[in-house]
Amino acid sequence: MIQSVAKQFHAALTHLLSEEGRGAQTRLANEQQIDRGYLNAIVKQRKLGSDKIRERIADHFKMTFEEMLSLGRRILSGEDISVLKRNKMAEVLSSFPHLDEQTKDISKFDLAPKQELPPLSIPDKIIQVIEILNAGGGYDNLMSDFIGAVHDMVSTKKENEALKNQLREIEARLVILEKQTDCEKENGSSRKCVHGFR
Repeated sequence: MIQSVAKQFHAALTHLLSEEGRGAQTRLANEQQIDRGYLNAIVKQRKLGSDKIRERIADHFKMTFEEMLSLGRRILSGEDISVLKRNKMAEVLSSFPHLDEQTKDISKFDLAPKQELPPLSIPDKIIQVIEILNAGGGYDNLMSDFIGAVHDMVSTKKENEALKNQLREIEARLVILEKQTDCEKENGSSRKCVHGFR
């Protein structure tokens, strides 16, 4: 039974670390104040890890120890990982009651990995952003600041486009006024020129 629990926990741990991507093990060690060598021994299955450490590892992934074992059992049984991702997305989105139903429909996307798609889909990125914003420890503020900065850049780009369009309109009007002024100078009367340039 202990071996089974260890395998389940290890399957969940390696899956979650791979989902987090590069540097995940270091982040886990730093954030949960676990000795890197000790964590590496757990990942490499040289050590089981104490109950306290395994609880902290589970907490890092916003799970209980039992939820990690359940995830490990599902992975070991060969359950489709895209189903796990959909379930995780639905769980994360359901923790935000203020999101409208259309946004919650994101969880219905097919997240099965496809060769032609990039490694992370938009729903996967949304999950990661939501998890970072809920994580605390300063990463939530960092992500919030980053989102704010990118949003400001996008807003500024839209404002710049609007200003460019206004400038084009002003330039077009100036061309018409210049033509009208030239016409008035040639003909000596504004009546002959007004209708031709409106």
